[in-house]
Amino acid sequence: MSAALQFPIRCERIRFRGIVQGVGFRPTVWRIANALGVRGHVGNDGEGVFIEAWADTGTLQSLIDRIWREAPPLARIENVQRAPGATSEPPPDFRIVISAVTAARTHVAPDAAVCSSCAEEVLDPFARRFRYPFTNCTHCGPRLSIVERVPYDRAHTTMARFGLCPACAAEYSDPTDRRFHAQPIACHVCGPRLSLARTDERAIALDALTFLDEADAACTLLQKGHVIAIQGIGGYQLACDATSSAAVARMRLGKHRDR
Repeated sequence: MSAALQFPIRCERIRFRGIVQGVGFRPTVWRIANALGVRGHVGNDGEGVFIEAWADTGTLQSLIDRIWREAPPLARIENVQRAPGATSEPPPDFRIVISAVTAARTHVAPDAAVCSSCAEEVLDPFARRFRYPFTNCTHCGPRLSIVERVPYDRAHTTMARFGLCPACAAEYSDPTDRRFHAQPIACHVCGPRLSLARTDERAIALDALTFLDEADAACTLLQKGHVIAIQGIGGYQLACDATSSAAVARMRLGKHRDR
């Protein structure tokens, strides 16, 4: 239940700078503000995250203290600025507002390895994203490699061409969901697909390698001693079975490295 505001209340404009976009910062602020009974809004712009908050002095300080302590795992707060805010009457609640396009002076988080929650979903046969290789949330996944401009919103990333399916759109729009405004969010229905191809461009018979999907077929090829080039968002990673002397020799030959 939200705490009741103590009078007199005032408005402050609070700005957080650093790595505060694309990491779940706004829903964290939304959650804390509602728990404290703060009114106002939070949004992104070219400088970071801005908050317009109506509350008594003690509650405003609690808001800032808790944001520092409870910032999302990928967030890095560099500084906080406070200034007097609007003199109008406070709004009835606290909301997340549409990003404002201003001059870019903020950071974008680096790409992050899959988090434990997403990894569990990928391995759960009853989950919607079972074996979906591009599963991510606000705590993990690509950031810097897909951004085209700031503020860091989906429309400003390479994911803009993938329209969200109803299920992903519901997660993306829910401030209580860990995928709220996770810009690379996707699934089997609406997201990018994994493909497997030979370097000599000959056809691949997947059913000769797997009963599942391309990722499992790649595992079979590794077990058979092949070298796989895995195309990621930032380049290629070469992989082979390190316990197979023939596979290692094949990779060393291709890379012109004797050891």
